[in-house]
Amino acid sequence: MTTEQNVDMVTLAIDGKEVTVPKGTFVLHAAKQAGIEIPNFCQYPDLRPFGACRTCMVEIVTRRSTIDISCSAPVSEGMQVFTRSRKVLDAQRFAVESLLVDHPIDCPICDKSGECELQNHAYYTNVRVDNPLARPKMSWEYETLSESVMIKRDRCVLCGRCVRVCDELVGATALAWADRGFQSYIDAAFGEDLKDSPCVSCGLCIEVCPVGALLNTSYHDTARAWFLKRVQTVCTFCGVGCNMELHVEESTGQIKRIIGTQDSGLNGEQLCARGFFGFEFVQGKDRLQTPLVRKDGELRESTWEEALALIAQRLPEYRGDSFAGIAGAHNTNEENYLFNKFVRGVMGSNHIDHDAGVGQGVRQAGLRDVFGSDAPTNAFLDIFENARCVLILGSNLSATHPVFSYKLQTAIRRKGIKLIVAAPQALPLSQIADINLQYRAGAEADLLNGLAALVAQRDLVAHDYLAEFVDGVDAWKQTARTYTAEGIATNTGVPVALLEQAAELYATGGAGVDGRLEDGLFPPSSIVFSAGLSLRDGGEEIEYGAAALALLTGNVGRSGAGVNPLKVANNGQGALDMGCVPFLLPGERLLEDADSRRELERAWGLGDPLPSRPGLGLEGMLQAACAGRIRAMYIMGSNPAQAHGNSQVVNEALSNLEFLVVQDMFRTPTAEYADVVLPACSWAEKDGTYTSAERRIQRVNKALTNHGESIPDWTILVHVLEGMGFERLYTASDQILAEIATVVPRYAGVDRRSLERAGTVVTLRPGKVYRNPSIDPVKRLGVHWPTTESDPHGTPVLYKDGFPGGKARLIPVSFRQGNVMGDGVYGGTINVSLYHQGTGTMTSRCPTLVSLHENGAADSSPERGRGVGMLQSPNLKQSGYSTGQLTDI
Repeated sequence: MTTEQNVDMVTLAIDGKEVTVPKGTFVLHAAKQAGIEIPNFCQYPDLRPFGACRTCMVEIVTRRSTIDISCSAPVSEGMQVFTRSRKVLDAQRFAVESLLVDHPIDCPICDKSGECELQNHAYYTNVRVDNPLARPKMSWEYETLSESVMIKRDRCVLCGRCVRVCDELVGATALAWADRGFQSYIDAAFGEDLKDSPCVSCGLCIEVCPVGALLNTSYHDTARAWFLKRVQTVCTFCGVGCNMELHVEESTGQIKRIIGTQDSGLNGEQLCARGFFGFEFVQGKDRLQTPLVRKDGELRESTWEEALALIAQRLPEYRGDSFAGIAGAHNTNEENYLFNKFVRGVMGSNHIDHDAGVGQGVRQAGLRDVFGSDAPTNAFLDIFENARCVLILGSNLSATHPVFSYKLQTAIRRKGIKLIVAAPQALPLSQIADINLQYRAGAEADLLNGLAALVAQRDLVAHDYLAEFVDGVDAWKQTARTYTAEGIATNTGVPVALLEQAAELYATGGAGVDGRLEDGLFPPSSIVFSAGLSLRDGGEEIEYGAAALALLTGNVGRSGAGVNPLKVANNGQGALDMGCVPFLLPGERLLEDADSRRELERAWGLGDPLPSRPGLGLEGMLQAACAGRIRAMYIMGSNPAQAHGNSQVVNEALSNLEFLVVQDMFRTPTAEYADVVLPACSWAEKDGTYTSAERRIQRVNKALTNHGESIPDWTILVHVLEGMGFERLYTASDQILAEIATVVPRYAGVDRRSLERAGTVVTLRPGKVYRNPSIDPVKRLGVHWPTTESDPHGTPVLYKDGFPGGKARLIPVSFRQGNVMGDGVYGGTINVSLYHQGTGTMTSRCPTLVSLHENGAADSSPERGRGVGMLQSPNLKQSGYSTGQLTDI
């Protein structure tokens, strides 16, 4: 993302080993680059140097020999460093023995035993059994800070990692130091109950604690590190696509905890509450154990043979338009691809959709009309590293995409990114925004199209870019003349002065009207919103406005810019890529395109042509079922009976079906209407791939044995097809992925090996170079589509070389006085709980998340008024131990 700049290099010797590093690199990191480990507690990736623990001392020989802490001592040319001299070993041992004065020797019962950094450093520094510093120990009892966090204060080494990650990396400032000197300890800020603080229960403080002072309540006293198998995978909740490790106890086959994984995904070691605590549903007592078949009006336990035979007998009579299928946005790409193949290729129906994560399907019009695709244009890390201004629209990202919001607030504070938050009510990120546009609910389209009109009227446009890459400019400008600042203010409720400030800030990337770069463009600005925001009547006008604003300013096809609608569910983007929408084939190719249909017919080996008539979406399917036109339905991993806002319509539709098959982990409200219910595996029990909201394709790895008689969704579909007389084509999910790579152009060249190979990106990090962020290569798994066989590393930024149709197309939206769409959509984009997602099929079966939700823990939802930033001063620069600004080392 960030490109390496010209930096001065220096050469030094560490323990006689010559190493060359950028000027100003701290000795600790120079030693690590040379393969030399130096004990430390307070240093942590992505944090500024702190120098609290004093265990990282080394001997530096210049004109005279000195002992210094390596985490904040910058290197210099010709420096001689010794990490194992007698002076150093004595100093390191003294530091560790000092920490052991009050530390209890309770290793056999400590959750951290076997992975404790104090244990390791005590061995490394050869501490003495008879500690000469010993005195009667200060003892503390276990204390519960919240439903999710416990503390044993006498284990604490006061490294400050927990306080600092909470501030610098999450932005919550929920933890703090209390008291002074020997009496110092870590506590919730101001000594209040942690659940009454801005704590968002992300678990990062627990994860970074080196000694087991902070404890995970759900993991405490349940397992030991040496009995745990570690399996790398991807989170199953939101669209951020966090990488994580599942820690599975081999003797019981149960997940005991989840942690983030440094340098493998966008998130590093950060997770949100759902990612950290949201695994308990996998071991839920109400998981489906066997197939269920309706007999005498009731669902009864059955066998796979009976259930599959019934499906094979009944489904063929509904081929064509009387059949419909609903896929799941939490299923893998392989499962959704095969489901699409089943619905269109076998059942001959284009009635296929998936729940986009807010109880609705995917809309047809919008960015696809402008760019050729409705996918986000820029990768997350590209935005964090290169954007100079970010506009967030109508979305509480702190709850819908939490780790994205944590990373964004850190980037804003460290890099000085300008932030515009536009929403009908205050959001957590509002408190660090440079401009807050609190508009009338439902006025998003007028706001964005109005801002674009103001940009054009002030001539802050990229003329050369428009001439080369954009059609329809003159017609759009003609319509834009109907907008006035006063009219926009009347429709949106935002004062004229704020509208004009926001238009200039976005258009100039925060650089001001005189801040054009050498290429004639201003610094880049990015637009981010939850894709669910435009899922309503007329919602395409929101996306047209966002596209206009970005295209006018040259903010498409460049780093740090773009229009980024983020899918809510973890594989919402993948479900669309696999063609689980009525009007698109796999790869977002239009159903109406005859060449695309013929190509797919050949790839699938179909004897009959694919149906060309447009299918019905989720809403249309339910209406058609009520009317009797759709008579059979197959629902895989979706729960419309609970997700849909109109329970009466869903009840009538599902009750009116002649035959319904449901695949799920649980006996959901939707399953209660089914004739056959098939038990499916959870994400932890299968292999496959997910595609995150930033188009990153990532590997999901099996960690557990199947629960009861459940099997993966793709395997169920294979058995269904076999029962209907089709040859068994797949015995492993990798075989389906290989077919996807040949059928879906944007996935070309993707295979298990390319996804498991860690690509290297270059990012800026604090804490490695004196008074500057370091240019730091870090590893990231997965690739951003589109990929090609010649370049399987992917494309972090779309449209750098133009658009699929040659040029983008500006679509004008006429100004209409009093035009407001209504606010029904905010239930999926703003009024969202951090601890409860969607229908709650998974989160409501996680006791820790349920407890946090029911007991009023801060969850970044506006109605609770708490969460990241919500309890801080309106002027963030005056709040938090670090004064809020993280740019200086």
